[in-house]
Amino acid sequence: MESTTDTRKKRDTSKKRLSVLDGAVRVFIENGYDASSMDRIAEEAGVSKRTVYNHFASKELLFQEIISSFLAERDRMKPIQYTHDLPLKEQLRRFAQAEIYLVDDPTRRGLSKLFTSVFLTDPALCAITRGRFSPHSELIRWLTAAKNDGSLNIPSPELAARLFYGMVEGCITWPATMTGGESLNYSAPILEELLDTFLLRYQTDTPHT
Repeated sequence: MESTTDTRKKRDTSKKRLSVLDGAVRVFIENGYDASSMDRIAEEAGVSKRTVYNHFASKELLFQEIISSFLAERDRMKPIQYTHDLPLKEQLRRFAQAEIYLVDDPTRRGLSKLFTSVFLTDPALCAITRGRFSPHSELIRWLTAAKNDGSLNIPSPELAARLFYGMVEGCITWPATMTGGESLNYSAPILEELLDTFLLRYQTDTPHT
């Protein structure tokens, strides 16, 4: 049985780890990846440099953990699986909203811009990250299930997923990133049109909803 002391130590360790991650997010957004140091991250987090290295052996691993946490939050917002009982549009909306979530607050917009700049200069890291956290995989599974249920007529779920995210990114998330979020103030009708356009292309003539 775990002692009270052990429980307290684990809780303190977890809090310090979160402090390091929060501090690193602020430093990376302010200075960029290359100009950020573990010393500066430790200072911002209010912990020792040794504590930072106890949790993350390198700046690259710390950066990877931030990416993982950031994209895992996005993925938790997506529908787990297709269901016949909900309107197609509302299920698709959740996929779009999961992407919009990444840019609907200043910190997340800052991270999105940071990741984009790093990925542009490090294609290998970009490929690794997309392989681990591809936004397409969940939607491809959803589209395939909807196709098998007869709700969508989709020759290629892979292509349809790419088109869907291309529309969301091009019409909503990229403009939000470039305008400091201002474009989100008038993105609601754009999202409605986007969803209707996608369903107009792929929804069967006799949809269930």
